[in-house]
Amino acid sequence: MKITKFPQSCLVVEVNGKRLVIDPGSLVQPGGFTAENLLPVDGILITHEHGDHADPELLQALLAKARVPVIANQGTKNVLGDLVTHVVTDGEAFEVAGMQVVARELPHCLMLDGSAGPQNTGYVIDGAFFHPGDGTSLEGLHVPAAAVAIGAPDVSPKDVFDFIKQIGCQTIIPIHYSAFLVDPQRLGQIGKNTIPGVKWLVIDEGQTAEL
Repeated sequence: MKITKFPQSCLVVEVNGKRLVIDPGSLVQPGGFTAENLLPVDGILITHEHGDHADPELLQALLAKARVPVIANQGTKNVLGDLVTHVVTDGEAFEVAGMQVVARELPHCLMLDGSAGPQNTGYVIDGAFFHPGDGTSLEGLHVPAAAVAIGAPDVSPKDVFDFIKQIGCQTIIPIHYSAFLVDPQRLGQIGKNTIPGVKWLVIDEGQTAEL
C-alpha cells in the first residue's frame, strides 16, 4: 500500500495500481496542487462535510477527468448533493477500486465555540489503514496503521497519543495540520518517548511513502 500526502487531510491510497483519493479539500489547491496531481483516481472517499475535507470545486475537477464513485455519509451528502454518489452507514463494508473498505463513524472533534462537529465517518482500507477524518476516539478498532489529525480546535497532544494507544496501531501518518500549524516532526519526537515503538511517518506534501 502506497500513501501520498496532500495538504490538510487529503491522502491518495494506492493498492495494486488502483488509487483512492480521501478528503480532497479546499487547502489542496492553495497548497500548490491541482486535480491533476491527484490523478489517476478510481474512487473518492469523504469523511465529512467541512470544506477542508470536501471542496466542491476540486471534486468537480476530478470528476471531469474520471467518472468515479464519490462515497460519503448522509451529512456530507446533504451538503454536497449529487456530487456524492453513494451514502455509507456506520459499519458498512464495501468494495471500491478492488479495495475492501469499512466505514466507521466516530465523533468529530469539538468546534472552536465548543459545539459538536458534523457527522464524521472514517474508513478502514484492506484492514490495514484507517483514515479517521477529524475524529480522535473510536472503541473496538485495531489497525496496524492510521492517519491521525494532530491539529484541530479540540485536539491536544494527549488526545493524539490516547487515540494511537486506543486503536493499537504501529505506524502513524500525521494529518490535519495545514490550518492549525502543529509541527508533525516535533510531535513525533514527543510521541516516540510517550508511546515507544510507534513509527511516526511524516510525509511531505506531494510525496509518497509505502506501508
